[in-house]
Amino acid sequence: MDTLAELERKIISSWEDIAEARGFDRAAGTVICVMFIENRPLSQQEIAEKTGYSIPTVSKTLKLLYPLGSIRKLKKSGGRVIQYYVEMHPLDVLSGTLIKWTLTAKTMAQRMEAIREELEKAQSEDPEKAQKLMDMIRKIAEPIPKMIEIMENAIKEIREISA
Repeated sequence: MDTLAELERKIISSWEDIAEARGFDRAAGTVICVMFIENRPLSQQEIAEKTGYSIPTVSKTLKLLYPLGSIRKLKKSGGRVIQYYVEMHPLDVLSGTLIKWTLTAKTMAQRMEAIREELEKAQSEDPEKAQKLMDMIRKIAEPIPKMIEIMENAIKEIREISA
Protein backbone atom coordinates (compact mmCIF):
# COMPACT_ATOMS: atom_id res chain seq x y z
CA MET A 1 0.00 0.00 0.00
CA ASP A 2 1.42 3.40 -0.91
CA THR A 3 1.88 6.08 1.73
CA LEU A 4 -0.98 8.32 0.57
CA ALA A 5 -3.45 5.44 0.55
CA GLU A 6 -2.29 4.46 4.03
CA LEU A 7 -2.69 8.03 5.29
CA GLU A 8 -6.13 8.30 3.68
CA ARG A 9 -7.09 5.09 5.50
CA LYS A 10 -5.90 6.64 8.80
CA ILE A 11 -8.03 9.72 8.16
CA ILE A 12 -11.06 7.58 7.39
CA SER A 13 -10.40 5.50 10.50
CA SER A 14 -10.39 8.68 12.58
CA TRP A 15 -13.81 9.62 11.21
CA GLU A 16 -15.05 6.10 11.89
CA ASP A 17 -13.94 6.55 15.51
CA ILE A 18 -15.77 9.90 15.68
CA ALA A 19 -18.95 8.30 14.32
CA GLU A 20 -18.68 5.46 16.80
CA ALA A 21 -18.15 7.91 19.67
CA ARG A 22 -21.37 9.68 18.61
CA GLY A 23 -23.30 6.40 18.70
CA PHE A 24 -23.29 5.63 14.97
CA ASP A 25 -21.75 2.69 13.20
CA ARG A 26 -18.37 3.05 11.55
CA ALA A 27 -19.96 3.15 8.08
CA ALA A 28 -21.32 6.62 8.87
CA GLY A 29 -17.79 7.87 9.55
CA THR A 30 -16.46 6.22 6.41
CA VAL A 31 -19.19 7.65 4.19
CA ILE A 32 -18.96 11.21 5.46
CA CYS A 33 -15.16 11.20 5.36
CA VAL A 34 -15.07 9.89 1.80
CA MET A 35 -17.52 12.63 0.87
CA PHE A 36 -15.24 15.23 2.50
CA ILE A 37 -12.23 13.82 0.64
CA GLU A 38 -14.01 13.72 -2.73
CA ASN A 39 -15.43 17.23 -2.21
CA ARG A 40 -18.04 16.80 -4.95
CA PRO A 41 -21.51 15.29 -5.28
CA LEU A 42 -21.45 11.48 -5.40
CA SER A 43 -24.09 8.91 -6.28
CA GLN A 44 -24.78 5.97 -3.99
CA GLN A 45 -22.96 3.78 -6.51
CA GLU A 46 -19.85 5.99 -6.36
CA ILE A 47 -19.94 6.09 -2.56
CA ALA A 48 -20.26 2.29 -2.48
CA GLU A 49 -17.27 1.92 -4.82
CA LYS A 50 -15.12 4.34 -2.80
CA THR A 51 -16.03 2.93 0.61
CA GLY A 52 -16.26 -0.76 -0.21
CA TYR A 53 -19.72 -0.92 1.36
CA SER A 54 -22.72 -2.38 -0.42
CA ILE A 55 -25.29 -0.05 -1.94
CA PRO A 56 -27.90 -1.07 0.70
CA THR A 57 -25.42 -0.16 3.47
CA VAL A 58 -24.63 3.17 1.77
CA SER A 59 -28.35 3.85 1.31
CA LYS A 60 -29.08 3.11 4.97
CA THR A 61 -26.17 5.31 6.07
CA LEU A 62 -27.26 8.22 3.86
CA LYS A 63 -30.81 7.93 5.21
CA LEU A 64 -29.33 8.23 8.69
CA LEU A 65 -27.03 11.17 7.92
CA TYR A 66 -29.38 13.21 5.74
CA PRO A 67 -31.88 14.23 8.47
CA LEU A 68 -28.99 15.23 10.74
CA GLY A 69 -27.98 17.90 8.24
CA SER A 70 -24.58 16.33 7.67
CA ILE A 71 -25.19 15.79 3.97
CA ARG A 72 -27.32 17.27 1.20
CA LYS A 73 -29.06 15.75 -1.83
CA LEU A 74 -28.69 16.93 -5.40
CA LYS A 75 -30.90 15.74 -8.24
CA LYS A 76 -30.16 17.11 -11.66
CA SER A 77 -33.27 18.12 -13.59
CA GLY A 78 -34.49 15.27 -15.74
CA GLY A 79 -32.07 12.83 -14.11
CA ARG A 80 -32.96 9.86 -11.97
CA VAL A 81 -29.73 9.59 -10.01
CA ILE A 82 -29.58 11.45 -6.72
CA GLN A 83 -26.15 12.65 -5.69
CA TYR A 84 -25.06 13.44 -2.16
CA TYR A 85 -22.54 15.95 -0.89
CA VAL A 86 -21.28 17.46 2.32
CA GLU A 87 -22.07 21.13 2.57
CA MET A 88 -20.31 21.89 5.81
CA HIS A 89 -16.72 22.09 6.94
CA PRO A 90 -15.44 19.09 8.97
CA LEU A 91 -14.95 21.33 12.00
CA ASP A 92 -18.62 22.32 11.80
CA VAL A 93 -19.55 18.65 12.14
CA LEU A 94 -17.41 18.40 15.27
CA SER A 95 -18.66 21.66 16.76
CA GLY A 96 -22.21 20.49 16.01
CA THR A 97 -21.55 17.54 18.27
CA LEU A 98 -20.35 19.82 21.05
CA ILE A 99 -23.39 22.05 20.59
CA LYS A 100 -25.68 19.04 21.01
CA TRP A 101 -23.77 17.91 24.10
CA THR A 102 -23.99 21.43 25.53
CA LEU A 103 -27.74 21.58 24.96
CA THR A 104 -28.09 18.15 26.55
CA ALA A 105 -26.03 19.28 29.56
CA LYS A 106 -28.13 22.43 29.97
CA THR A 107 -31.34 20.39 29.79
CA MET A 108 -29.92 17.93 32.32
CA ALA A 109 -28.99 20.77 34.69
CA GLN A 110 -32.52 22.20 34.47
CA ARG A 111 -34.07 18.82 35.09
CA MET A 112 -31.82 18.09 38.05
CA GLU A 113 -32.67 21.48 39.57
CA ALA A 114 -36.41 20.86 39.15
CA ILE A 115 -36.06 17.43 40.74
CA ARG A 116 -34.00 18.87 43.59
CA GLU A 117 -36.76 21.42 44.29
CA GLU A 118 -39.36 18.64 44.31
CA LEU A 119 -37.17 16.58 46.65
CA GLU A 120 -37.01 19.46 49.11
CA LYS A 121 -40.81 19.60 49.17
CA ALA A 122 -41.13 15.82 49.58
CA GLN A 123 -38.39 15.53 52.19
CA SER A 124 -40.83 15.02 55.06
CA GLU A 125 -42.02 11.70 53.58
CA ASP A 126 -38.68 9.98 54.16
CA PRO A 127 -35.86 12.40 55.10
CA GLU A 128 -33.11 9.78 54.79
CA LYS A 129 -34.13 8.67 51.29
CA ALA A 130 -34.69 12.27 50.19
CA GLN A 131 -31.18 13.16 51.39
CA LYS A 132 -29.65 10.24 49.48
CA LEU A 133 -31.43 11.36 46.33
CA MET A 134 -30.36 14.99 46.85
CA ASP A 135 -26.75 13.87 47.35
CA MET A 136 -26.91 11.93 44.11
CA ILE A 137 -28.46 14.89 42.27
CA ARG A 138 -25.72 17.16 43.62
CA LYS A 139 -23.00 14.77 42.37
CA ILE A 140 -24.57 14.82 38.92
CA ALA A 141 -25.42 18.52 38.79
CA GLU A 142 -22.35 20.17 40.36
CA PRO A 143 -19.90 19.57 37.47
CA ILE A 144 -22.42 20.45 34.74
CA PRO A 145 -21.84 24.25 34.69
CA LYS A 146 -18.07 23.72 34.33
CA MET A 147 -18.65 21.14 31.59
CA ILE A 148 -20.92 23.59 29.75
CA GLU A 149 -18.31 26.34 30.07
CA ILE A 150 -15.58 24.06 28.68
CA MET A 151 -17.76 22.93 25.75
CA GLU A 152 -18.87 26.49 24.93
CA ASN A 153 -15.23 27.63 24.92
CA ALA A 154 -14.32 24.72 22.64
CA ILE A 155 -17.17 25.61 20.27
CA LYS A 156 -15.98 29.22 20.19
CA GLU A 157 -12.41 28.15 19.43
CA ILE A 158 -13.53 25.75 16.69
CA ARG A 159 -15.58 28.51 15.09
CA GLU A 160 -12.56 30.84 15.19
CA ILE A 161 -10.45 28.18 13.48
CA SER A 162 -13.18 27.63 10.86
CA ALA A 163 -13.59 31.32 10.05
